[in-house]
Amino acid sequence: MDRRSRFLRYVAEGGPPLCSPQIGAGAGFDTRLAGKASVWETTLDDTLAAVERFDIVPLIDLGIPDLGECDPRLRWRTTDERREGERTFRTERLETPAGDLTRCMMQEPLCGYLTKHPVETEADLPVLEWYVEAALEADLAGIEEFARHASSGIGNRAALAVQWPMQPYELLCFPSTRDTALLVHDQPKRARRLMERIVALDDRIIAAVARGGADFVFLGGPAREMISPAYYRGYLVPLSREVTAVARSRGLLVYSHICSPIEPFLTLGFYNEMGIDLFETLSPPPVGNVASMADALTKLDPAICTRGNLGLDVLLEGSADTVRAATRTILEETRGRKHMVAASDYLLYDVPEENVHAMAETVREWSGGA
Repeated sequence: MDRRSRFLRYVAEGGPPLCSPQIGAGAGFDTRLAGKASVWETTLDDTLAAVERFDIVPLIDLGIPDLGECDPRLRWRTTDERREGERTFRTERLETPAGDLTRCMMQEPLCGYLTKHPVETEADLPVLEWYVEAALEADLAGIEEFARHASSGIGNRAALAVQWPMQPYELLCFPSTRDTALLVHDQPKRARRLMERIVALDDRIIAAVARGGADFVFLGGPAREMISPAYYRGYLVPLSREVTAVARSRGLLVYSHICSPIEPFLTLGFYNEMGIDLFETLSPPPVGNVASMADALTKLDPAICTRGNLGLDVLLEGSADTVRAATRTILEETRGRKHMVAASDYLLYDVPEENVHAMAETVREWSGGA
């Protein structure tokens, strides 16, 4: 059975444990194996070459192109770019009939982030509303073609997850997580209206990536240090159910990655209600905040396949023998559950290659060489 089929079958049915460390998504491990210094230079071929160096069953997670590639009205234009050493600073502007937005990005070899989010105050929300409505009218053939090209390039060597800010609560990630919570608190009716229109946009994008051959769509969720349980009850859970139902109606599975503290949301049962097929990670301290993996599994619906939880601290700093011992502990704690052994997050640039081999070899030996 090919690796893509094995991954999909395991999510549905379980079986002997699989090893599926998270490689790609800009974390840098595949970048280093390709002999490159910057994650911004990493290609899909680099990621495929990386996963094929190990005895693993991979999932490759790719972000869709910017919607400005589909409709010129949604295109951000660079207004300033400068370099300071290895860092690049870029300012971009979106000009619309409802007003203009500005965002600023900092990029360096192993990371990149917005130093200024485009939506910061209530005065910016009309522009975000205009953007969503324009996106609902855009021709998404480019998104479908992106998924088709990725699916064709990957073939049966891995399963394919496709992501964008699908979680309606995130408001397309135009505001920061902190400002999102404040805006939703201060403008609940407008925020709810925006989220409902984002559900409609998700419907269109989901249809496009499904036609293109994706296997999963990615559903995020802010962790404990970012929002309160009230936001999960009021927004994340009900709206997630809407978009995951759409995904399943298109034949897609739903993948969720939350690598920061997930309690008390796990104990409150929120993840069981969101329509997730594959969830990661259930990490105890120092990486996460669950009491233990064994305890966390008692709170998660066994129909949900889990993935993790070898700490990046162990993978980065431990010996191969330490990794083997930690892997055996995970295998023991997850006995009888649908669980793929992986890391607590995407593999970082400096993770030693021999430690990934040690994890994979331990899983293969535990499974009797299957």
